[in-house]
Amino acid sequence: IAAVLGRQEFGPRALGHRSLLAVPDSHDIKDRMNQLKARHSYRPVAPMIADEALEEVFGPSAPKSPYMTMAPQVKEEVRERFPALAHVDGTARHQSVGAKDEPWIHALLLAVGKRTGLAALIN
Repeated sequence: IAAVLGRQEFGPRALGHRSLLAVPDSHDIKDRMNQLKARHSYRPVAPMIADEALEEVFGPSAPKSPYMTMAPQVKEEVRERFPALAHVDGTARHQSVGAKDEPWIHALLLAVGKRTGLAALIN
């Protein structure tokens, strides 16, 4: 998915207004994203995760991280189903998204969750 909406974004709160987004359900998608962005293959991608899915991804102590300041361990069963969601060390420097943070991204994540089983996209 290519998203272009509103003004330019930069800084600590880049919420998908100028983004390439993908469902993290294959090993190859991270490499494809880096190729499309003309980045080195070792560069990680970061997931945007709806607040409602944080516990499913990280467990009961799942932290909200609207500014991508944390990188908790992703549950193994989630890494198996969505291998591009986590870095090679099993963590994810995620951006949590609530309905008040950015309504259209939050709605998109929930719609993706209905189709894939997880309200998350990589960016």
